[in-house]
Formats: sequence, C-alpha cells, structure tokens
Amino acid sequence: MNAPLRDRDLQRMDGLARVGVVGRDGGTFLADLYQRSPGKAMFPRIDGKDCREVVFLNTAGGIAGGDRLHYQLTAGDGATITATTQAAERVYRAIGEPGRVATHIEARGDATVEWLPQETIVFERGRLDRETHIHCDASARVLAMDWLLLGRAASGETLRTGEIRDAWRVHRDGRLVWADAFRLTGDIAGQTARPSLLGGCAALATILYIAADAEDHLDRARELLETTSVQTGATVVGGLMICRMACALAADLRRAVTTFLRAFRTELAGFPPTLPKVWAC
Repeated sequence: MNAPLRDRDLQRMDGLARVGVVGRDGGTFLADLYQRSPGKAMFPRIDGKDCREVVFLNTAGGIAGGDRLHYQLTAGDGATITATTQAAERVYRAIGEPGRVATHIEARGDATVEWLPQETIVFERGRLDRETHIHCDASARVLAMDWLLLGRAASGETLRTGEIRDAWRVHRDGRLVWADAFRLTGDIAGQTARPSLLGGCAALATILYIAADAEDHLDRARELLETTSVQTGATVVGGLMICRMACALAADLRRAVTTFLRAFRTELAGFPPTLPKVWAC
C-alpha cells in the first residue's frame, strides 16, 4: 500500500512581494521593489505620472497546506498609496499544515495608506493562518480591511470542517494599540450556526481607520453602516476605528463593503477618489 501523503513530501510555495514608496514633489514614487515567485506586484497607471496604486498577485492561483505568502508595503513621509490584490484568494483543502499569509504595512510621517485586498475564500477542509501587522506614525493615516468567506455558497458548499486563524496587530508610534484574533477549528458549521457566535453568517469583514481623527468619523461611519443590508457595528479603541460586517451571502457582503467604502472615503480628505479598478474585473 502507498504511504499517505504528508506536507513535507509535497512541493510548497514561499512567495514574497515587497513594495516601498516615497513622497516627493507632491507625488508618490517607487523606492523599493522585491519579488519572489509566486508573489508579484503590479502598478496600474492611474494618472500617468506617479505610483499611487499597487496590485499584489499570487500567481500560484491559491493557497494550499504548507504554503507561505508574504506582502510588505512601506510608505514614506508624504506618500499616498492604495494596495489591493488582483482577485479573491482561495484557500484549498489542506492535508496537515495550514497555509500562511502575512501582511506587513508601514506608514511613516504623514503618509496615507490603504490596504484593500479582495476576499479570501476558505474551501471545505481548508486551513488558513493569516496575520496582518500595521505600524504607523501618529501623523499617518491608514485605512485597512480584510474579509473572509466561509465556503463557496454559490457552488452549494458549506464550510463544515477546517481551521482558520486570523490575527491583527496595530502599532502607533511603536506602541501596540490593538490586537485581535479570530479562530475557528473543528466543527466549523456547528460553531458558526450558534447565535452567540456568528449566527449563521458565512461572510465576514473588518475595516480599520487608523488616524488622529478616527473618533471624529465614528458617528458618520455608523450612519453609513446602517444603510447597508448586513449586520454591522463600529467602535473606536486605542485611537483607531473598527467596523465589522457579517452576513450569510458573499454577494451581500461585497455590496455592503463597496457601498460603505465609496461613501466613507469621500469623507476623508486626501484619499483616492475611487476604489481599485480590479475590484470591478
């Protein structure tokens, strides 16, 4: 009989895409770029002049058990940059180890940074270990988010078993101001169905606004969230605003997230006027 496959017997990816930008003469320009396949970074022409948007890619087409993917974005004083991903990320069934995704964002001086990735879809028996680390100066502004889809509802799939660990760490001026960890393992379908946990929701999003004026925008954010058709909440902790969204269907979550971001970003002077074009592809 053939021996069962183990993670160490299989080829695994270790991808990295690192981007650094600086502000100069009223524009934003590329200062650092490093890529290790399957991690890639592309720079769409927004106004034909400077570098204000980066699209991170995973050319492997998804994440399997034991894979590693790392994105890094650093913005210097005076820079304005929006980072996103080319498509929704897929987390496939894992034999043993989880797939690991790490994102590190640094905003220096009065930089303005957006981290607006597209959805992460966890397939049945998928295993994901994801961390997002943000370091910013007190004068910088960061708008960041992530979202999880538990299973593929459009294909009739319910995420019943697997493992998900999703953690945030936010530092301002070198001090930890927010730490958050989300974990599901074992009987995921049973846990998510419980009213005290997710109440049947399989599509989840977290949006952060980290800035000196975060609390000033809380009431407006709550007003905008109330206009959506999903479950929402917002608060301010440690000088950053945290918004949550949850619902049963991925399509409803995407509609709510895009509606909220389009309206909320118009309230924030200096932020790009439109969402990344790849969101509509």
